[in-house]
Amino acid sequence: MGGTSPAAAREATHAIDIPAGSLESALARFSEQTGVSIGVAGALPRLVTRRVAGRMSADAALRRLLKGSGLRARRAGATYRIERAPRSAPPPPAPIAEPPLSPLTAPDIIVTSKKRPELLATVPMSISVIPLAPFGEGPATPSSRDITLGAEGLAETNLGPGRNRQFIRGVADSPFIGKSQSTVAVQIDDTRATFDAPNPDMHLIDVERVEILKGPQGPLYGSGALGGIYHIVTRRPDLDHASATLRLSGEGVQHGGVAGSVEAVANMPLADGRLAVRAVGYRIVRAGWIDNEDGRTDSNSTRVAGIRLGLRWRPADDWTVDLGVAQQDIDARDTQYVLSGNDALIRPNRIAEPTDNDFGMAHATIEGRLGGLRLVSATSIVGQGFDTVLDASAASASFGLKGAARFSDRRTYSLFNQELRLSPFDGGRWLVGLSVLGARSKGDATITDEAGASRIVDTINRRTVEYAVFGEASWPLLGRLDATLGARIFRTVSRDMAAEPEGERIRLRTKTLVSPSASLSLPLANDGIVYLRYARAKRPGGLAVSDGEGVGTYDADRINTIDLGVRKATADGRLALSGSGYFTWWDRVQSDYLLPNGLISTRNAGSARIIGIEAALDWRLGGGLSVSAGGAVQHSRLLRGADGEALDNRRLPVAPALTGRVEVAQAIGIAGWRGEAAVQANYIGSARLSFDSDLDRQMGNYAVVAARLTVSRGPWTVGATLDNALDLAGDSFAFGNPFSIREGPQYTPLRPRTLMLSIARRW
Repeated sequence: MGGTSPAAAREATHAIDIPAGSLESALARFSEQTGVSIGVAGALPRLVTRRVAGRMSADAALRRLLKGSGLRARRAGATYRIERAPRSAPPPPAPIAEPPLSPLTAPDIIVTSKKRPELLATVPMSISVIPLAPFGEGPATPSSRDITLGAEGLAETNLGPGRNRQFIRGVADSPFIGKSQSTVAVQIDDTRATFDAPNPDMHLIDVERVEILKGPQGPLYGSGALGGIYHIVTRRPDLDHASATLRLSGEGVQHGGVAGSVEAVANMPLADGRLAVRAVGYRIVRAGWIDNEDGRTDSNSTRVAGIRLGLRWRPADDWTVDLGVAQQDIDARDTQYVLSGNDALIRPNRIAEPTDNDFGMAHATIEGRLGGLRLVSATSIVGQGFDTVLDASAASASFGLKGAARFSDRRTYSLFNQELRLSPFDGGRWLVGLSVLGARSKGDATITDEAGASRIVDTINRRTVEYAVFGEASWPLLGRLDATLGARIFRTVSRDMAAEPEGERIRLRTKTLVSPSASLSLPLANDGIVYLRYARAKRPGGLAVSDGEGVGTYDADRINTIDLGVRKATADGRLALSGSGYFTWWDRVQSDYLLPNGLISTRNAGSARIIGIEAALDWRLGGGLSVSAGGAVQHSRLLRGADGEALDNRRLPVAPALTGRVEVAQAIGIAGWRGEAAVQANYIGSARLSFDSDLDRQMGNYAVVAARLTVSRGPWTVGATLDNALDLAGDSFAFGNPFSIREGPQYTPLRPRTLMLSIARRW
């Protein structure tokens, strides 16, 4: 088509107003508003661009649209041609460089946890985004604990790797791993990784970012997402560039042992621009620091091994197929609690308490264009095996056994999920979808005494199928004000089976549920937003072992949250603030709890209320210096019991009432090496183990300091981290063994001072 010449376009200015959306849509609007023609070299990448508005030249508008995309606009006759920007040679080392933008000060960051690409600056809800450096560019692969220390509102138990439960914004029902669904759903890309299984604690190697959606997410994710979503976004295969990275690490724990790890990532295009494969592999040994009086030293060491393979195929310019498999095994030699105080690292256990968590998944995601629509088909299969052994000697008599007793709990979880989603191809403001989810949980627990006598003391055998239709849409309301409505209508069919003395008991329950959400949002200058959101989510009920020999039931619970928040950055992006306040009411709280014999059952505990405030700040001061800080205060209480009777000061478990963090980072340059040095301090306020009066034990109320240093030159990166730098004692979790917890206090001491050194090589 005809249009203004590029030379004239550079000189003329135009009234530009291009909303956030797909790159394709943005370029079309650019041509409409400037009269300048655009050509494309090859397939146009599927990118989401930020809003560009104001009076400017065509050159300036294109630079803003393509900023950070890896593309450039090049003059080609009477048109501009969009092509991939050449990879420039690395700049000469400088003594000081600006650190990368944080999530708050980088408004161009794209999030996908709402099941379509959106600019973070436009999302009308509370969300934390933790971007992770490309593998090999940091000193170590972050752990789930590191993510917890960097995000307001996220809490985690400390039973040990592969055994922990996560909670968001105080929506915490119990520290015990029972039969109820977790209040936080773990999502890996388009794969629902958990339903009622423990957090698999996937090693965060080659992960692009972690997105934490706060508040009920029933409309998009269905049952179980009461507190929010923990979304892991992996790096996909690169269709154009081959690369490989290897990192070797070693660590030493004060008062404990030494260990090491090897991690590798490789990417290989198989057909230029069309087909590529990406592989991740790792074997990690984490040193222990708990000794046993029988001579077992550093007994709580852990071994983690895993692989992840991904294949990306682009059969046509507007279609992408992603296939992948992952397998991870976590083997812990022993638990990590002590009995004589949080500063003691020795205990008298007669029986080792190992844990094995094996996690595997396979997924296929097909995404492409149907006319003006984007179709996504996401299919995934997940399997998880969870085995744990505990010393049950303290409860032998409760089961008619004598002497030392060993409790063995073996469970298997499987999860199938199929979703179909439609949304406008240009990003748009709506989404609709269909979902079928099938979950199976099976296992049994046995207790064996020293004479070899054993008995089955608990079983789990549950099938759940959930059929759902869901959607979300936004539209302008009263000028600049936007409204968003979402809903999920789902039908759940659950089948519980349990053994009783008179025979097997089966409970079949079919229920149709609705989870709505609604929000109002007002955009602010410099990519800010003010929002008010309401959302609701539910969990189904089931069967549970009762106080006697029989089986009891527990009902579905429901949570509602109102959230008022703001995100705002300065025009130069150097200072950004975010904050929110929330009010949650929770009916018929499902809670896993301890029976007198030490087994874990599930019940409806009553009604709860949570009120909280959180805030975060990112400030780039210049000269390579940056500061990040945040904090949260919350008041979470179980107000009434299941019988409706008012309760006195029953705090919900695990989640601390007060948290705070601050990190100071400085970009450095030394003798041709460039990198960053940083120090981070966290305060974890007091929390309680349980709202049951006989288990209402305090934990938390400690501070930790960590430091890290990373320097790179050419293909080499050397890193060092120092965790718990002051070697402070503190009780990170007041629970270890359910069979002996009533006999006396239990403590989970902080991991002592730990030094890790690493070296990485990139090709």
